[in-house]
Amino acid sequence: MLVLDFIRLTAMLLMIQGHTLAALLDPARLDLGSFPWQAWEGLRGLTAPMFLLVSGAATVLGIRHGADGRIPRALLLRRIRVAFTVAAIGYLLVFPANRLADLRWVSPDIWRAFLQVGILQLNGLTLLLLTLLLALTRTVRRYAAWSLGLGALILAAAPLVATVDWFRHLPEGLAAYLSFDHGSLFPLFPYSAYMFLGVGLGALLLETPAPERGRRFRLACLAAGCSCLLFSLAAEHLPWQLISLQYAYRGGYAYTSFRLGFTLLLFGGLAWAAQLCPRLEAAAAPLGRRSLFVYVGHLVVLYGTPWTAGLATGRLHSLTVGEGVLEVLLVGSITLGVVLLRDWIRGRSRPLGMLIHASALLALACALIW
Repeated sequence: MLVLDFIRLTAMLLMIQGHTLAALLDPARLDLGSFPWQAWEGLRGLTAPMFLLVSGAATVLGIRHGADGRIPRALLLRRIRVAFTVAAIGYLLVFPANRLADLRWVSPDIWRAFLQVGILQLNGLTLLLLTLLLALTRTVRRYAAWSLGLGALILAAAPLVATVDWFRHLPEGLAAYLSFDHGSLFPLFPYSAYMFLGVGLGALLLETPAPERGRRFRLACLAAGCSCLLFSLAAEHLPWQLISLQYAYRGGYAYTSFRLGFTLLLFGGLAWAAQLCPRLEAAAAPLGRRSLFVYVGHLVVLYGTPWTAGLATGRLHSLTVGEGVLEVLLVGSITLGVVLLRDWIRGRSRPLGMLIHASALLALACALIW
């Protein structure tokens, strides 16, 4: 399904430029109340839903049911391993100390920041939940139907969930998955809904004959996107919108539907562009499949790690627009270049690729211990 890889890479490129400019530009040069910065801010708001929707759709690909309708145990274990790996990477990127031995000196405020839920932690936990759902269903259609239902339920419950002080009832690390209050950017409600809803897109592509896939995908995205936008307009005038007034731009019905609607319309537009430029779609596919590496890589290049400096170190919010654009090109080039080089090495010599991977894990272990 090349169109999903094309959309996923587009989301990653939008995320790279958004993170880079937001981190490095002098705030005095950002006028979010005027064009084109309004459009730029709007696109930034769509990158996470794009990434999560495509991640959900990708869970449908590669599904193979056995004669009894069950998913092979090896596939389930592989997806569970991927889910824990993704979440672990998210936590490692914000590791609160230089060494494991230094964790005892970490202050409560630093621990709180470490336990905040980012998009990788959310992605990992939601993938785990989707894997459990996949194990409990026997057909792709049933998997998609349950996922769509759960996604709609999560969106409906998000405003109510936002009114609960979860930190009074749960440990910090668990409550952070349910609340924005301590700084989490992507709690389960409402953001996991995007991955659950994305399963429907993946099932549509999988069960549609190849010659019809592009057209049906575009029509489905257009119809669903317009429906979400109409619902968003109606939600502004419904009394139950008051439940989420405090979080109108987080878990509120109107804003969430607005973002989902525009994201789906963008999906349809990108699918149309992919059909017009099949060579571009095919060229983007390999990088699209490496979206996790692209995402993690650009964060490491830009912000560094707990053990290394990044391009933004010491230069936060200090550049002109022209300088910021050059930094976007630099961050993107380094990130994509390293990913392509890694794939090239693995293609030429799998043992060498495995050696590099093992060396990276060893370096991480050394950094954590010494």
